[in-house]
Amino acid sequence: MKSAVFFERDGIINQYQRGQSKPLPPHSVEEFQIHPEVGALIEKMRSIGLMIFVTTHQPLVATGELDRRELKRMHLIMRSKLNIDDVLICPHETSDPCPCAKPETGLFKELEHQYRIDMDHSFIISDKWQDAAAAQVLGCVSVMLDSPWVGNGHRDYLMHSFKEIEDKITFLHRNQNVMMVG
Repeated sequence: MKSAVFFERDGIINQYQRGQSKPLPPHSVEEFQIHPEVGALIEKMRSIGLMIFVTTHQPLVATGELDRRELKRMHLIMRSKLNIDDVLICPHETSDPCPCAKPETGLFKELEHQYRIDMDHSFIISDKWQDAAAAQVLGCVSVMLDSPWVGNGHRDYLMHSFKEIEDKITFLHRNQNVMMVG
């Protein structure tokens, strides 16, 4: 089985729209700006043998505020610039009872099954509490980038920079016996 890193898209892979008081994802290719530090982080994760996945909840697709073709164009740009194995989206409204909207684990479970991922030796990188909650259910290690949306719930590690995230995951992956988090 393989180990992996699951990246949250909005806030980790790409930057939020500027000047917003809450996390607002891009609505167009023009607004889609890949975070300047994420490429190096992905390459480091790949160099230590981890598969790279992006998971994202995009409820604006369901409400019609984000055109599915525009979302596809954003993901084509992302995949052309970043060495990613796969991208999965949940296009449902937040209020829909679907198994793929985080903190539900459907997106992760689909990737686990398709790629034979060892969730106990995998990581979720995010800036939102929903991903930390999913990581706890899945048995993954949650490595959270500090943000106003990280919440107060369980998370394994709270980091303040992409470099800290890189160092923590590199250490944990290379020292699997140390991965016992409490």
